[in-house]
Amino acid sequence: WDKRLTEIFCDICIKEILKGNRPGTHFIKDGWLKIMTNFEKQIDIGLGWNLIKRTVDASDNWWESKLKVVPKAQKFKTSGIDPKFE
Repeated sequence: WDKRLTEIFCDICIKEILKGNRPGTHFIKDGWLKIMTNFEKQIDIGLGWNLIKRTVDASDNWWESKLKVVPKAQKFKTSGIDPKFE
């Protein structure tokens, strides 16, 4: 992890502690679920690979933000790629 990810994770953990989701030395189950959910939202995780379609598997929000930067990548949202292996 880089510094940015560490800071995001720590900030989320602190918020959950302040909400009472770590009554002792460990987070309760609900606290961990909230940490994971909030962390994923903040760092834009959720990418995968669809083996059947052979495309990047991502949310519409992810595609929307990325296509603003690289509009030509639109073809990769719906069309598969055929990587060449040596």
